[in-house]
Amino acid sequence: MIKEPPGLLTARRPRSQILRDGTTLPPRPRVRQSPPIRLVRRRPPLRLPLASAHRRLHTLLIIVAMALSLCAGRLLQLQGFDSSSYSVDALTRTLPLLPARGQITDRNGLVLASTQPAVAVTADPKLTAPQASEIADVLVVHLGMSVEELMPLLTKTGTRFVYIKKKVPALTYSALAADLSSRRLHGIFRESDPIRTYPGGSVGASVVGFVGADGEGLAGLERTFNAQLAGVEGKENYESAPNGSRIPLGRSSITPARNGLSYQLTLDSEVQWAAERRLAEQVAATRADSGFAIVMDVKTGQVIALANAPTYDSSRPQAAKSADRGNRAISAPYEPGSVEKVLTSAALIDSGTANPNTRVVIPSRLASGGGHIKDHFSHGVLHYTMRGVIADSSNIGTALLTRQLDKQTLHDYLLSFGLGSTTSLELPGESAGIIPKPDMSDGQRDQIAFGQAMAVTGIQQAAAIAGIVNHGIYHPPTLIKTAIDGEGRELAVPRTPPRRVISEKSSAQVRELMQAVIDSINGQRNLKLDRYTSGGKTGTAQRADTSCGCYRGYVTSFVGFAPLDDPQILTYVVISNPRAGDTGSITAAPAYRDIMNMALPRYSVAPDAKPHKPLPTQW
Repeated sequence: MIKEPPGLLTARRPRSQILRDGTTLPPRPRVRQSPPIRLVRRRPPLRLPLASAHRRLHTLLIIVAMALSLCAGRLLQLQGFDSSSYSVDALTRTLPLLPARGQITDRNGLVLASTQPAVAVTADPKLTAPQASEIADVLVVHLGMSVEELMPLLTKTGTRFVYIKKKVPALTYSALAADLSSRRLHGIFRESDPIRTYPGGSVGASVVGFVGADGEGLAGLERTFNAQLAGVEGKENYESAPNGSRIPLGRSSITPARNGLSYQLTLDSEVQWAAERRLAEQVAATRADSGFAIVMDVKTGQVIALANAPTYDSSRPQAAKSADRGNRAISAPYEPGSVEKVLTSAALIDSGTANPNTRVVIPSRLASGGGHIKDHFSHGVLHYTMRGVIADSSNIGTALLTRQLDKQTLHDYLLSFGLGSTTSLELPGESAGIIPKPDMSDGQRDQIAFGQAMAVTGIQQAAAIAGIVNHGIYHPPTLIKTAIDGEGRELAVPRTPPRRVISEKSSAQVRELMQAVIDSINGQRNLKLDRYTSGGKTGTAQRADTSCGCYRGYVTSFVGFAPLDDPQILTYVVISNPRAGDTGSITAAPAYRDIMNMALPRYSVAPDAKPHKPLPTQW
């Protein structure tokens, strides 16, 4: 029998099994054993020998130096050899930096004029033309313009600048710019174009004024102080790519803007509003052409209110007539009528020519200058004191008294009261008025005595009477309380110093004459104030009509102050060409009373009215 070598496995046929009972079972299947696992040793990874760390650092530095040399060479080529082509590709743009225009507020800080940020949307047609349709679709959404309006602008030839729309709110432009950027549309830019707003509308409009579309002041204080309010414009220069985008690392420079001055006025918006409303009602009630009212602080010359009717809204000046966009109280001279008798009396008393008890014999009419002077009421011969002449507003009596004063002296007093020259009130277009020269005729002197043959402005007359009743101290009228620069610092405001125009004693005697007006029957009925002692004077003068070069209609007025012994506030109301009423007591005094009854308690003036016995007016 052949033995198999050990360790070798041979395939053997499975044997059948025979049980004891002779049954033969099929042979079991033989399980083939797996060959033994052989371990195969792998080769180690191939490792390349590297240089030392010192050498590797040198190599890296050489590579960086080569890259920098390439960049430097390119810069040398662009800026040294190809600078002309580079200047074409990179554009230098200048963006104006507009300063904030200063505010205008009333004496209590209430804003009368301010500025809201806005822009003018512009375009570079060279950049917008290729994508004009897509850009127009975006602009339509934000600017409310039509495609028909936009396409000619976006594709305009021969220029690189067009205005798309002005006075666009800053928030609107921010949304527009973001929309264009997200669509990668270029060529739309902006310029600062702020919107001037007037929260009060018509309140103080004739004083504050308004600006034009270019932001330049065209009327009122906006015009007078345009340069100061506007400030100084700055600019930003920067380099931009041909598509209009700013080059991040390009050259740029900024000259900052200097914001404009802000002005706080002497106006009181509450008194101004009340004066405007009451004046407008009186102009309508008398069917007059126009009127104005001036409220002054007697002690300082500050104008508390300066109302005109008709007036306008500073936010919409174009909606008003051109004649209503001015300020009649400072630019429209007129013959003042009997209100001028206050100035004439001051000159007579201060010069020693007369006093309140001076006796005058008044005829029914007085020959003068080839004609006759009459009074507004018919009478025979009257025996009046000077107090009575003023109380009953006798033209004849005033002329007779004034004939005792030489012409040169009368002329000099009128000049000292501020007539014949501007008051330097801070408004444009102030008239100097007209007064005759010292060599005036006798007839002119007679007429000047009661307010004809001369022309004054409302502000001249109000300031003159305020000075006369203020113990003889004249304060030039002003509308400016303080000025504040862009950094919030208060600046000195140039002031014309006050001056004495008559003595304190003369002032008290003039106040006594004006008290007699209030003590008269007409004064007690129509002129006196509710709780204050006061003095006043009515005025009626023929109205010069430039359309015919003749007198037509009247100018009526009333001026008054309170309290009597220590005046604080003066109000002067003038009505031009009333058709319902021809005297100051009927047409102007009702507005005067309402304004004074509101203003005096507002400024904490204590009531002082008490019964007293009127002084004699006749002898």
